[in-house]
Amino acid sequence: MLNISQQRFKNAIAYYRHSAEDKQENSVAIQRSHIERFAHEHNLEIIHEEVDEGVSGLLANRPGFERLFEQWIENPTAPHFEYVLVYDVSRWGRFQDQDQAGHYVYLCKKHSKEVVYVSRGFPDVSNQLFSSLEISIQRYMAAEYSRQLSEKVFHGCIKVSQQGYSAGGKAAYGMTRQLLDVNKKPIRILNAREHKQIANERVTFTPKNDETTEIVRKIFDLFVNERFSITEIAEYFNQKGIFSANTKKWNTSKIIRILTNETYIGTRIYNKTWGRLKQKSVKNKRSEWVVVPNAFEATIDKEVFNKAQEKIYWLFPSSWRKGIYAIKKAKKNINNDILKWLISKGASEFEANEIILELPIIFSIKLENTTTVCWCFLISEKIRAYDNVLGISVLYDSKKIIEEIFVFSTQNFTSTNFLILMGNSSLYYKTKIETKNLEEVILNLLKQIKESRRWFKNKYKFLENLM
Repeated sequence: MLNISQQRFKNAIAYYRHSAEDKQENSVAIQRSHIERFAHEHNLEIIHEEVDEGVSGLLANRPGFERLFEQWIENPTAPHFEYVLVYDVSRWGRFQDQDQAGHYVYLCKKHSKEVVYVSRGFPDVSNQLFSSLEISIQRYMAAEYSRQLSEKVFHGCIKVSQQGYSAGGKAAYGMTRQLLDVNKKPIRILNAREHKQIANERVTFTPKNDETTEIVRKIFDLFVNERFSITEIAEYFNQKGIFSANTKKWNTSKIIRILTNETYIGTRIYNKTWGRLKQKSVKNKRSEWVVVPNAFEATIDKEVFNKAQEKIYWLFPSSWRKGIYAIKKAKKNINNDILKWLISKGASEFEANEIILELPIIFSIKLENTTTVCWCFLISEKIRAYDNVLGISVLYDSKKIIEEIFVFSTQNFTSTNFLILMGNSSLYYKTKIETKNLEEVILNLLKQIKESRRWFKNKYKFLENLM
């Protein structure tokens, strides 16, 4: 018998991950080449591979990584193997919590499997402290890279959105995505899940001009002109066998989402929610949104859209009691502030209270949903006699109560004495004032009262010194 030593190969599984933002040197093919060379040099036989192509280094949406654990590492019936071969620490994952990366390594050890980063080789058993420290540093660097990349992508999306273009996401029902060339000229309509190929190209939205677009227009027509209720609109389409976007029946929630979606008047909105790095999505305040009016062709006329918002405003009776309480509280707070200010200027408490009753100040609850914000201000015939009026925005679900302040011309109000103020309108930006300017506004209101009523001027002579 020939005296030839028989080498025993140990079994291993290879895991590859390549994300869209990674450079070509981290491609699956290159990772495979390095890992196969390492396996050959160390007498390892790769019996299976798992791949995650085009996914991030976070845990969410990594089916290959999940299969690695479910079907192999934690599966007692899986073929025997001893090693999990990964190109480097970042391929294992760019977990934001570094302990999470260590946790999955621990799970491997628990099932008698060893994770080997082939770019580093087998751990140095003679200096385990240094080896562990080095891996911890690499995990931190991988997590930091992911965080910094997320910030860069986010700010890039903000910049693109501020220009009125799409920074990702689907088109609204009845609309579609349109590809623009480097000169911002239309090229073609993009298919579902199709993306631009050239960095300087842009994507915008446009009416789809098919039956879905007509359905959107019909919804607004039924609600605004035909005076259908939201429930009746849903029943109207369901009875005709017309399905919604997901080929399911219409319901009130879907109708409301369409009626309140500013996309249909050509407004580009971005950053309504925050959920980067696969964290739980939370709603942002509207002040943090990127809102660009007239960014693309509208599907619905603005006047029709605003009428719909006005009608929707009154459809939430459950909020009325909260709103009435909040307005009473806001009125009390601002009246107390004005009372103290007038007393400090020489008025008696009785005089100050009388003056406050004359001031043209109105209040409105701020109505905010996922896509729009608006107020409905009402004035009396007595207040209409003045040139200007102070409008107070009230929050019914916040400790702050008073949020924004406006100065309106009474000419802004309709003949029936109300004003619907939309948060994306030019009137909103024109009439909004800073809190620091409130004293000046109060003085101007007092001045217009004094000029319109002689008895006011004669009774409160101390006001002459203020003006």
